[in-house]
Amino acid sequence: MFEGLEKGTMLELFVFETLELISQLENIILNSEKANSAESQINEMFRIIHTIKGSASMMNFGNITSLSHFLEDAFHYLREKHPESVDYSALTDVVLRSTDFIKN
Repeated sequence: MFEGLEKGTMLELFVFETLELISQLENIILNSEKANSAESQINEMFRIIHTIKGSASMMNFGNITSLSHFLEDAFHYLREKHPESVDYSALTDVVLRSTDFIKN
């Protein structure tokens, strides 16, 4: 699929796509915190994080892959277990600190 792309081009595509996904994720998580509910957006946030994880893995960015895997596990838990009580402020902090790490 990427045989004809140079490494620099692949990096540019990774950075562009990841920054777009992070922007979407940040908007969703901030809106979820305001509403004190992320129930309707859990699947979308999981999908975004899963995409970032896959792309980072393909680029051999181990730290981003590991962090994304952790976030993916957290959202998988929220999606599957539907806990009665979730601290959306803490969840938002974790996601935003994670996206800051990935951006840097």
